[in-house]
Amino acid sequence: MILAIQDANILIDLHKAGLLEAYFRLGIETHTTDLVLLEVRPSVAPFVLTGELRVKTTPATEMAALLAFKAQQPPSLSLEDCSVFHLALQLSAILLTGDNKLRLHAEKAKVEAHGILWLLDLMVEDAILDMSTATSCLDQLLKANARLPVDECQRRLKLWAAGRRISIRRPATN
Repeated sequence: MILAIQDANILIDLHKAGLLEAYFRLGIETHTTDLVLLEVRPSVAPFVLTGELRVKTTPATEMAALLAFKAQQPPSLSLEDCSVFHLALQLSAILLTGDNKLRLHAEKAKVEAHGILWLLDLMVEDAILDMSTATSCLDQLLKANARLPVDECQRRLKLWAAGRRISIRRPATN
């Protein structure tokens, strides 16, 4: 099974595109932190209640260690970013984020990181989404999310229109 740590922006994008239920059908063991949950709570609450989204709480006794960890990271990373990065390191999990600075920093630290496009590709490959639905969802995301890589989005839209998929690499399972 794939083990993944979710950053807030991926959860927000999945919610905006109406893809949270589809995401959880992938069977990825998904975790986030209580700090991220504060940013996205209403949209993911049902998945927390069912245990599909597991939340790592940061007790006061661990907050000092998290703050010390953050002090060793680039200043551009927020405490929430550092909390999911730290959890990905602890669990040897992939990191799902749409934050380019966090993704690049994670990859530099040898933490596998992916974004919403990879998840869409995975949903298409696993037939959770058909290409028409994936196209609609990606169009919706392009309107709502200015940070998506337009070239990569256009590449998918063209391939899906032609009935072809992106070849993706799956992470090693834990």
